[in-house]
Amino acid sequence: MPITYSFDQERGLVLTRATGKLSIAITEDYFARLQQDKNCPKGAIEIVDFSGISDFAIQFGEMKKITETYQSTKSARDIRATVFNCTSDLSYGIARMLQTLHEITNMKHTVIITRSREELDKCIEELRSNHAGAGKSQ
Repeated sequence: MPITYSFDQERGLVLTRATGKLSIAITEDYFARLQQDKNCPKGAIEIVDFSGISDFAIQFGEMKKITETYQSTKSARDIRATVFNCTSDLSYGIARMLQTLHEITNMKHTVIITRSREELDKCIEELRSNHAGAGKSQ
């Protein structure tokens, strides 16, 4: 399965890992599964690991649809922030576009991009210590 996820209940995290070639159908399937999963921690921080992605088969209009579709999953599971961890320039570029579209679609949803494990760990701690969110950053 190209997008898998697990929960860290203690830290309030949704740990999402995308692998292979990511498409809108795969992404929407992930949203549907997550939206129905009652084990999702309330007020969770979603960590999206793009390090296993080989390619993105998503056009601009589909990225816009992804951010719009995500709103029902975010609301149903009370996800308060999304952090894209991007180790390649390609995944970073896609995450920046998704971050921008999220800002347009839902300005109240915090979306942060990290480029390393160390930066990700620091970001999680900042978000956890400031329940309102650490703000939008790159």
